[in-house]
Amino acid sequence: MSTVPVDEVVSRAKITPFHRLIIVLCSILMIVDGYDMISYGSVVTVLMDEWELTSVHAGWLGAAALFGMLIGGMFIAPLADRFGRRPVMIWCIIGSAVGSLGCALATGFLTLGLSRAFVGVSLGAMVPNFISLTGEIAPHRSRALLVCFVSSLYSAGGIIAALLAIYLIPSFGWSSVFYVSVGAIILAPIMYRLLPESPEFLARQPHRRTEFEHVMNRLAPDVPTDNIISVEQKTVPKAPVAEIFRNGNAFNTVLIWVVFAMTMLLSYGLNTWLPTLMTNAGYPLGSGLFNLIILNVGGLGGAMLAGLLSDRYGVKRVILFYFLFAAASLMLLGLHPGRLTLNLLLVVAGATTIGTLAVIHALAVEYYPSLVRSTGVGWAAGVGRIGAISGPVLGGALLGLNLPFQQNFLAVAIPGVIGALAIASIRMSKSASSRPPTEPSETTQETHFSSQRS
Repeated sequence: MSTVPVDEVVSRAKITPFHRLIIVLCSILMIVDGYDMISYGSVVTVLMDEWELTSVHAGWLGAAALFGMLIGGMFIAPLADRFGRRPVMIWCIIGSAVGSLGCALATGFLTLGLSRAFVGVSLGAMVPNFISLTGEIAPHRSRALLVCFVSSLYSAGGIIAALLAIYLIPSFGWSSVFYVSVGAIILAPIMYRLLPESPEFLARQPHRRTEFEHVMNRLAPDVPTDNIISVEQKTVPKAPVAEIFRNGNAFNTVLIWVVFAMTMLLSYGLNTWLPTLMTNAGYPLGSGLFNLIILNVGGLGGAMLAGLLSDRYGVKRVILFYFLFAAASLMLLGLHPGRLTLNLLLVVAGATTIGTLAVIHALAVEYYPSLVRSTGVGWAAGVGRIGAISGPVLGGALLGLNLPFQQNFLAVAIPGVIGALAIASIRMSKSASSRPPTEPSETTQETHFSSQRS
């Protein structure tokens, strides 16, 4: 009997209820990530008043979680390539809840900074793995869309954080925003019971063949499991990080890192400082938080649109145009427009900054093979945190300079230009960029990853 690669079976499969269950679970995890990361932006103005923090100190507090995400993405997330995605994600959701409890109980700069960093480590390791799992169970024809859909719900978490902050802070204080995050610990037993392991990971584990066949029977019930095999070597390389640089792939890997960094600088910088920027410009705090909601509503729609456009026109082209529109909308925001124009520009800015944050994960998932996917996505996201850390820090320094409102937004637009130049310089192979969307991608992608020379 001839064998068939597991990625080919998954790529050709029809969407089943099991697919939908996994997407829902991963979506919930992304909402948790969005809430936890944007919750600080919703309380920072109050903290600066209560603790008499300077904008620079507040910026470093915002960067603490992002520094933790860098550590989690680069050094914890790759453990999933060796031990599996599922256990890493379960422990990470527990860790984020514990860290959030520390945030709620924090009494000063140091305790809040350490707690936010711990939350960041947990989320930094969790996100690359549920994004990778989404790509590994999705049929090829809808892979970019599903990855972008899950990634887009980061904005939903941000919207929830801003809405709850408007109600909770006046009634219960800033700590109540973090107490909500502690409730995410109830997801740990749910994930343990319902979340499956990656089929591509299981295919490389002969002693887990029964579990693999159970998962495949639910993902592709019309395909016999006896002859499904892994298309890759059965053991993870001893130096998986080195694998993402070999065979001429270093240039694209570095450019992907730059794209991640510029995207995260824009997204996290705006989500941290937009309410304060608007408040300093004369808007009341409630209005500033409402602007944060508008930004993330745009991000939600922009991410979903990016998934649809990416399946049709290609991820690279979508990212390029998103960066260009992000830079333009941010520059126009600096003109202090009227309310209607302001809301429209915030929607566009959110769609093209937070929306890009969703689609870059689809780019990384497609580019790296499953054997080193958590490593590739984790390191891209981890290095990208340098940009994420820079967003709150540079934003705080920018506010400390007391520049005119217009110049603040001109400075914020610069990363969009740099990101556009980086994505334009990535050269995808002809076989990867020109294949029909109905063809399975992984077999071709393995060849692309190993043979790309630019």
